[in-house]
Amino acid sequence: MSLMRPIFLTFALALATAVLPIRGIAADIALVLTNRPYGGGPELGAIGSREVSRQLRAAGFRVRSTDAASADGLRRAAEEFRAILADADVSRAVIVLSGSVVSDGRDSWFLGRAKRGDTLNDLTVAQQGIALATLDRILADYPGQSLMAVAPVWSNRRAAGAGLRVGLGDYRAGQGVTLLTGAGEGVRTLMGQLLAPDAASLADLSANAPDGVVLSGYLPRHSSIGVNPDGEVIANSDAAYWSAVRDIHTADAYRAYLRRFPSGLFVAEARRLLKGEPETQPTDPTEPVEPINPAKAAEDALSLTRTDRRGVQRDLTVLGYNTRGIDGVFGRGTRGAIRGYQQDQGFAITGYLTRSLLRRLDVDANTRRAVLEQQDRDFWQQTGVTGEARDLRRYLERYLDGVFAKTARDELQALADAEEARAAYDWQSVREQDSIAGYREFIDLYPNSRFVDDARRRIEALQNPGASLAQIEQDRGEEEAIFANPIARLLVEKALERLGLNPGPADGRFTNQTRRAIRAFQRRSDLPETGFVSQQTMARLTSASLR
Repeated sequence: MSLMRPIFLTFALALATAVLPIRGIAADIALVLTNRPYGGGPELGAIGSREVSRQLRAAGFRVRSTDAASADGLRRAAEEFRAILADADVSRAVIVLSGSVVSDGRDSWFLGRAKRGDTLNDLTVAQQGIALATLDRILADYPGQSLMAVAPVWSNRRAAGAGLRVGLGDYRAGQGVTLLTGAGEGVRTLMGQLLAPDAASLADLSANAPDGVVLSGYLPRHSSIGVNPDGEVIANSDAAYWSAVRDIHTADAYRAYLRRFPSGLFVAEARRLLKGEPETQPTDPTEPVEPINPAKAAEDALSLTRTDRRGVQRDLTVLGYNTRGIDGVFGRGTRGAIRGYQQDQGFAITGYLTRSLLRRLDVDANTRRAVLEQQDRDFWQQTGVTGEARDLRRYLERYLDGVFAKTARDELQALADAEEARAAYDWQSVREQDSIAGYREFIDLYPNSRFVDDARRRIEALQNPGASLAQIEQDRGEEEAIFANPIARLLVEKALERLGLNPGPADGRFTNQTRRAIRAFQRRSDLPETGFVSQQTMARLTSASLR
């Protein structure tokens, strides 16, 4: 091997790290959001905003905190936190949550301070809190450097609400994010240990966590949050260095990465690529060594059809990994989803499939589908069995293609048919009474009935005794024939406006205000006051507006 290759390699990789944008000294930044469910007195399992903020500041963190904030306040604090991160050279990013947490089985929310009269359920929860997935996405921009600590607390004086359950549910941290959950004191104690300068690895801390406290997500065996075993900060230089390594794409470059970042974010992939290094050197010593990717070769050997690939994407999607579409094409979204699944399940993180991973994926996806189907059936027991239209719609809003979706649609149609039959029966009675109050009551009772337009027309006729019903219907028919084009309606509105009759906005729509202006003109012109523009009304209006 030429001496120039290692010299060039060292220079190229050093340059890759050196050209990173420098914003200043690496910073530790934290967001603390706490809410007391009871509104007074310490809660069992809660973390106090002041005490955890003091703990973080003592560890060198810059802290943004808020206590007892509304949902809007939580979102503002999170937005400020994201802006602070964007303007800093981040070493470690931490979010601490302590308060009410609920889940609908798929998503989880940290709730803001409840307002008087608020109704909490699966339809309103997004307005009353902040999604943990949103906070997770903020931290995901700092893989290997971020921690989310959650100490859920709940008051038995408040119901979780329809479609919700107390706690995190099946929430899992995103790739590169460490998740710490449990009762407040245990969470605070373990958080202090993993943020310490001499912290043990996250994997070791997880294995020795106190009862009731769980560390999950990103758990490397040789490092803690943002720091490798030698105390070196894992900042954005890791990603930039790796990007340069992939561009160079030689065995020497991968070895250089492993020496520089022995516990880096891309160690597993570097080692896998090195295993495919050819036995012999190329004839030209200046030609880069192109290592074979054994992971890609293993996936190619599976000979997956496009239908098989769609099945893989469906399985990943049902497990919560976003493939960015189910099209049978493995692009960046699918590869990222595969890597996420591999990391969570303890496989080598390559982004490619193996036969054993496919078997595991199939089992996990089918297990998850069984859970989701049971949740579907449980929700039907809460909603569909009541036979109420409101509950049937609630079911369809959540499970549009659910187990009971066809049943729900059929029952809604049957309810609609029954309501229309009742409307037809009541309409006969209303017509016999022929009163404004009766027609208005009918409209209130049956707002979607086919008789509503007739009821409104009859109200108009009764409110304008100066014109007979026959005259009103005649003028209505003439208007429909004349004004099929909205432009003609616009001209009428302009003419009424020039005559000072205030028809409302000139927009080609005849509103109640427009009808009043038409009747006023007809009264002034000694025409039947129908409120509709007949041929005679149109002729008089055109003549009057041109004077």
